Formats: sequence, C-alpha cells, structure tokens
Amino acid sequence: MVTLEDISFSYTVHGIPTPVFEHFSAVFEEGKITAIIGPSGCGKTTLLRLIAGLLSPQRGNILMQRPRIGFIFQDFGLLPWLTVERNAGLGLEALGAPSDERRRRVSDILEELGLSTWRKAYPVRLSGGMQQRVAVARALAIDAGLILMDEPFSSLDALTRESVQDMLRAIQRAHRTTIILVTHSIEEAVYLADTILILDGSLPVRDGVLVQNPHKWERTPYLQDGRAAPSTNASLHSSESSGASNPRENAAYLSAVGTIRHAFDEVAAQKMGAAATGSSATSPADQNPVPATLRQETPKAIPPTTSPLSPSVSKFLVKTAQIIAAAIVICAVWWAAAVLLKRPFLPSPWLTFTQFSENLHKGIFQIHVLASARRVFLALLVAGPLAWMLGLLAGRVRFFDNFFAPIIYFFHPLPKVAFLPILMLFLGLGDASKVVLMGLVIFGQLFVTGRDAAKSIAPALLDSVKILGFSRFSIIRLAIVPSTTPSLLSALRVSLGTAIAVLFLSETFASVDGLGWYIMDAWSRVDYPDMYAAILALSLFGLILYLVIDAIEAYLLRWRQNS
Repeated sequence: MVTLEDISFSYTVHGIPTPVFEHFSAVFEEGKITAIIGPSGCGKTTLLRLIAGLLSPQRGNILMQRPRIGFIFQDFGLLPWLTVERNAGLGLEALGAPSDERRRRVSDILEELGLSTWRKAYPVRLSGGMQQRVAVARALAIDAGLILMDEPFSSLDALTRESVQDMLRAIQRAHRTTIILVTHSIEEAVYLADTILILDGSLPVRDGVLVQNPHKWERTPYLQDGRAAPSTNASLHSSESSGASNPRENAAYLSAVGTIRHAFDEVAAQKMGAAATGSSATSPADQNPVPATLRQETPKAIPPTTSPLSPSVSKFLVKTAQIIAAAIVICAVWWAAAVLLKRPFLPSPWLTFTQFSENLHKGIFQIHVLASARRVFLALLVAGPLAWMLGLLAGRVRFFDNFFAPIIYFFHPLPKVAFLPILMLFLGLGDASKVVLMGLVIFGQLFVTGRDAAKSIAPALLDSVKILGFSRFSIIRLAIVPSTTPSLLSALRVSLGTAIAVLFLSETFASVDGLGWYIMDAWSRVDYPDMYAAILALSLFGLILYLVIDAIEAYLLRWRQNS
C-alpha cells in the first residue's frame, strides 16, 4: 500500500536544520495493521504526516496506491462546532458528494458504529470512546483505503480503550482497510497489529526493524457499541491456545507481548551500545537484534433528548435574571444614599425613573439614543470587519504579521481620545470625527484579539480539515473562522464598552444630539433628575448591546455546552 524509498526529512528550527529521517525506507502492506513503536520524539508522528502528505520529504519518494486517506489524530481531529453527523460526513463534503448521498452514507456508518442516536449532538457531549468512533466513521464514510492513527487511544480510560480496540479490529477485518498505527504501548501493538515497526529512538532515523506479530487473533462480528459479539465459542480467542476467556489474559498473547518487548529492548540496547563505543550506527539487520523467526527487514453516553440550543437559552435567561437582581440592589443602595445625604445633586431613584419615563413618553431619549447608536454602529461597520480580517491574516500569514503588527502595536497603547482634536481639524466637528475616533478604538482591539486568536489555533485542528482535501477558502470557513469566533465576541464586548465611553466624551464637543451631549446639557441646566435619567438611558443602551452579543453568543457557541 505504501512504500518509502530512501527518504530524508529535516525540520528547520531558528534557521538550523534538524534531521529526523535520513535515507529511510519502509514498506506497509495492503489490508494489514502496522503498528509503529519507539521512544517519544523518535519521529513516529512525523512519519505519519509524511505519508499523509502534510509534510514533504526533502529527498526520496513516497509511493502508494493513491487511496483515500483518513487521519485520526491523538485528539480525534473533530471540529467542536459541527455535529456528529457533519463531522462524520466532512470527508464526503470535501469530495463534493451531494447532500442526500452524504446523509445516507453517514447514517449507515453511524448505525454500524452505534452512534445514530447521537448524530445531532456536538462532540463536547460525547465520551472519549464515542469521539474516537466518530473519527473512525469519517474515514469509513469516504471508503478510506488507508487510515493513519496517531496514538488514538492514549486519552481513553482502560475499559474504553479495550472496547474501541476491539471495534477497530472488527472494522478492519470487515472493510480490509490498511491501518498504520502509532502507539507507545507494546501490548496495544501486539493486540492490534499484523506487523510492528520498531524505531530505536536514534535521530536521524536511518533504519527500522519490521517484526511480524507472532500472535494472531480470530475475530467475530461485533456489537454496535464496539464490543465483541458473544457466541458459543470465545468471541476473541487465540488460534494457538485455548487460554482464558479474556483475550488479554491469554497465555499465547502474553507470550507474544514478551517476545515483542524483548525485541524492542534489544533494539534499544543496540542503540545504547553503539553510542557507548562511539561507533557509527549500523543496520539492525547486521546485528540481528530480534529472533530470526520474527525479523523481517525493511527494504531501502445517554443520547441527547433536548434541543442543543436549550442549555444556552437557559444560561442566557439566568444571566438576565442576575442582571435584574443586580439592578435592584443598586437601586436600593442609591435610594439609601439619597435619603441619608439629602443633597440636590443626588435625587432619589423614584424622581429619576419618573423623569426617564416622561422623556420616553415625549420621545426625547429616542432621538438621542438613535443618534448615539448610529455613531456606534457606523464605527463598528467601518472598523470591525476590516480589523478582524487583517487580524486573522496577521495571525496566519507571516508577511501580514510583519507588516501590520508593528503599526498597530505602535498606536494601540495610545489613548484614542488624544486624536479627537486632530480628527476634528481634518474631518470637521460633525459625526465623521466621532465615528472615526470610535473606529480607532474598535479597530485596535479587534485586530490584536483576532491576530492572537488566529495564532493560537491548534495545528492538528487545521490538519484534520486540510488532509480531507478542502480548499484554502473552505479551511477558513470550516476551521479558522469558527475557532476564533469566541475571541471575536469577547473582543466586541470590550471594544464596544470602550467605544461608548469615547462616544460620551466626543459628543460633548460640538454636538446637538446624542446621550453624551444630553447628559452634559442637563448638568449645565442643573436639572439633576434629568441628568441621571440620561445616564440611565446610556447605561441601558450599553446593557442592550451586551445582551444582544450574549444572545448571539448563546446561538453561535451552542457547541460548547456539554449539557
């Protein structure tokens, strides 16, 4: 299925090449499971990424029958914002399959894997074993001839790991899929693999020892939850001995584990011996590190019953109730202070609310709220999309980062209100200078947040989409934009709060409308109830903006709710 011919590959760290493979060759047979074992940092994951095409060797060739490739990452590679059904059908979507065909194909696979009742759930609702099965479903949906697995069971508990291992073996036997599996567990390698490739930990890797697994399991069909199906004979039993009912306690299996462990220890001992004598590395074939009978050299959860939106809506309503409770407490403190101080500049809440109601009835506040809202939304429209787009570009493309980041970082720490006199000189005393001033506030905060959010996207998340064959635009749509949306909403809260503060200051200059102007006008008229009523209107205006963002967040980020 896959042949590596004399490949060499190096990473470049701070301009210095670090070789990982040098003149390395290997063959992976079709229709079999090959496990790759070796110490941490010996190039196992890099080898998978080379085979998958995520990395390219500097020298040598990687030949394969060009099958469709499924890559199951250590964290399963699921997109948290897509449902189980969408995640499983992502490969078919990349291939351009019609939606009806995708649904039919995915429905059959999910039914086979016992996930049909979870098809509308998000990954956060699933256990680790179920997420692993969704990743397998994605590979099966596209009829992947080659599945690459990078320590796929390392994050699972022992019982779940055994169940998913059984499921994987049964699926592989049923579909005759070629699987290349990276693992640190010798027991897992013996239990799953037909052949085992041992890497000794030397860098660069020049040779590996390909060992035939001395122990074979006879498999029977499995249940939808991944467990072996019961029968009159043992579901999983050794063809070499009757053994215990638990295949992992079978004497022949344990003997095979010991044999492979001995082979691995001898390969490691050979490396240590070569290092101690200072001799150059030699091929394991020359030192016969494993028994001749084994050695084969390498050639050169409960299903969701409620709408996924309901937990988000519930939390949103709870937050609204908390805000109302906080407002009641503030009003009580306000009333107590007014009674105790008895000063004209601190009217009682009742007088303020009465004045607020009268201004609403006369339509006064509506005029000034609309004027302030127009300026805020114009600033958001002018600065927001551009700032976020440039921030994402700076976070993902070094050229844009090198060009824009120094400019933004020079101006971002400066207080934006300092630019107000300059803006008035250039743009006049009207709305343009006020809108641009708020736009500067919004632009800087969204750019910096977008840049940092784009830089922090996990590479495996992008690789899980890239390996399916999606275009660059689709990667942006499916991975980059959704993964940075939480940061965008947080930045909007901060930037709008700052923008409203700047709006208040700017509206006190050469304005005849807006809440900022009205507050200062009431102060100059010594009409304190009217002034507090306008402050209340400005507070409610900001609160409504925050609640709108919270409502949008509750809908867009419903995939984060685990209940």
